[in-house]
Amino acid sequence: MKSSKPTTRRRFVKTSAKTAAAGLVFAQLPVFSSAHVLGQERIKLGLIGCGGRGTGAIFQALTASKSVQLVAMGDVFQHEMDSSLQRVSKDFPDQVDVPKERQFLGLEAYKDVIGECDAVILATPPGFRPEHFEYAVASNKHVFMEKPLAVDSPGYRKVLETGRQATQKKLNVVVGLQFRYEIAMNEMVNKIHNGELGEILSTDVYYNVGKATVHPRKPGQTELEYQISNWHYFNWLWGGQLAGQAIHQIDVINWVKQDYPVKASGMGGRAMLKGPNHGEIFDHHYVEFEYADGTKLHVQCRQMDNCDNRMGFNIQGTVGRADERFQFLDNKGNVLWRYRDREDPSSSQIEQDVFIGAIQGTYPYVNNTDYGAESTMTTIMGRMAIESGKVIAIDKAKTSNLSIVPSPIIWDMKMPNAPLEDGNYSIPGPGKEVL
Repeated sequence: MKSSKPTTRRRFVKTSAKTAAAGLVFAQLPVFSSAHVLGQERIKLGLIGCGGRGTGAIFQALTASKSVQLVAMGDVFQHEMDSSLQRVSKDFPDQVDVPKERQFLGLEAYKDVIGECDAVILATPPGFRPEHFEYAVASNKHVFMEKPLAVDSPGYRKVLETGRQATQKKLNVVVGLQFRYEIAMNEMVNKIHNGELGEILSTDVYYNVGKATVHPRKPGQTELEYQISNWHYFNWLWGGQLAGQAIHQIDVINWVKQDYPVKASGMGGRAMLKGPNHGEIFDHHYVEFEYADGTKLHVQCRQMDNCDNRMGFNIQGTVGRADERFQFLDNKGNVLWRYRDREDPSSSQIEQDVFIGAIQGTYPYVNNTDYGAESTMTTIMGRMAIESGKVIAIDKAKTSNLSIVPSPIIWDMKMPNAPLEDGNYSIPGPGKEVL
């Protein structure tokens, strides 16, 4: 079945900045044609976290409107800020004005950046996210923040409360779960909600990839500097692979289900990651999530080199199944429908168009905090189940007071997981962990 919408959508992409959602209501999900924002009001934008994702988000925000100007940047590492600033200045010389006095270094840099701008992009490791989000909203700033939104239950609760305050203040908040802004994904999910797959029986998520880069220790480097440099290997900074990577596909299933799992059980461990260079995270995970209607979501994640990789999902219904290639297949493998319009803008660009346009009033008010926080909570519950070896109910997960993020975060703080005498880190032990 070929949708009748692509020709119209293609024309919108080229000529307008109006909504291009496939039959969806903006209040549920804003999706735009990404012809970029036409407002004239200048927006002073700040960046906190100058790594690859933060720099990419800045590129897309500056592309969204000529009225956006990058005025402040913050990071804990000078080389990250220098590299990011050099790249964006080269491509957007008229929209970047970040002199030395607005380049801030250190753990408190976020406060200085937020003080200089109207809107801020939060792209640090997610362990910092709840605190940075809280400060930004308290300072009356619009926020774009990367996923996940927290790494533990206290952080989840703080993010939810901050999101409510943002709503009261009419501060726009966009979360970097970009599949929500993918035009093809929206059309597919809309068809599922209209019953074209029949009743949903079960779902599967896959995030099987190679291991993250390791940045070797440097002479004179503190333990905190080392862990931040290698944040993908520490739960308090990253939240583990479910939160840091598989959350994209997990969020898609939650969106399809229009619900969130009520319990989780699972298993995992370390098969290939060994020694002091690989922190504390597990390198393989399996979780069985259960929704209130009894249907299951099976998630498998792996970070191992030289293995077959897949980042995707299956959604099995009574009529057929859907997968990450934006297609429906019947139960014999015949194609029922496939999304074919490949001229769509990137979802990462669309989400920045939405963010900037909402600030300028070109698009309606937007706040993604709730679904971003709830899908983050799904991943936290999954990690709790894997690391404890217990069946974890959502109520227990949401009310847990176990914090894995130190407070306050200062340079000479006691690390949540410092190296043992042999240089290795303590590894979570199913059957032993206290929740």
